[in-house]
Amino acid sequence: MLRLLRGNWRYSLSMRITRYFVLPLVLATTLAAADTLPPAEYFAALDQYTHLESIDSTSGRRVRDYLVPLGAIEKIRGVWSPRDSERLSGSLDRHTWRVLDGYTADEMVAELDQRLALNEAARKDFSCDARACGSSVQWANRIFQQRMLYGTEVSQRYRVYSIELDGDRYRLLIYASARSSDRQYLHVEAVKISP
Repeated sequence: MLRLLRGNWRYSLSMRITRYFVLPLVLATTLAAADTLPPAEYFAALDQYTHLESIDSTSGRRVRDYLVPLGAIEKIRGVWSPRDSERLSGSLDRHTWRVLDGYTADEMVAELDQRLALNEAARKDFSCDARACGSSVQWANRIFQQRMLYGTEVSQRYRVYSIELDGDRYRLLIYASARSSDRQYLHVEAVKISP
């Protein structure tokens, strides 16, 4: 009986070691490998998350002089526009998800920030949170043309990343907002820049 208990104790210890040390290491290695994918494929993989419900998706749309805000949205001479921006031409992939199961849009952006920090090819060009981003209604309607993204100004998060991978250049735009605890949204755009 004592031998059986010792065996169970060893089994229990090995399961704890696997759960708390080995699995996180395997997960971190998998995420690092996943982050080397082109951005469109990486963000399309978010559709597999059980706590994200896909609302809208567009892939491969050709764009010319596409506006990429690099500053807060503010009213300048009576017109709402970003404080700083760039215009790009290329191919656009867009995805919008509703955040479910008690998760928050803020948590989703934090998770994406962590994953992109693992990608050596990624560089954060701009980020803002809450009121520092400017008018939420302008982000939703004027910039992204997605009314559902309109939420409280304190809940909004916006990020722009540059990625260079295998000779291709990308801009990633991440925007999140919440109207209420059960109406939170994550919006991501990947622009593959034409030479």
